[in-house]
Amino acid sequence: MNFDSITVRWLATLGIGTLLFGIGLFVLRIPVRTIMIFFALGIPVILLWLYVDQKSRRQQNEMDELDKLQDQACICPVCEHEQAAICMNKKCPCCIMKKGTDVLGHSVNPLQ
Repeated sequence: MNFDSITVRWLATLGIGTLLFGIGLFVLRIPVRTIMIFFALGIPVILLWLYVDQKSRRQQNEMDELDKLQDQACICPVCEHEQAAICMNKKCPCCIMKKGTDVLGHSVNPLQ
């Protein structure tokens, strides 16, 4: 789990705290209806925390892959740039992969 983001930390703290409070009420023999309210609040917060953590981890992996692509050398005989970052910034049509206006990646295949 990645606790770098303040949102992830707050969701984890709130969800786990709510569930622990519900368990504490169970130990103190509070009526079950009251305990169910805290479980009904705590479980969705835990699920939201897991979703936000997974989404931020996936976004970080995509950024790492983009950084790796930009560090590649460009061997395209048409544009003759030295680094893939230059091709991606200038959106060279000869060696990048695009979807609409978004740049998806850089191809190092000279026979594209």
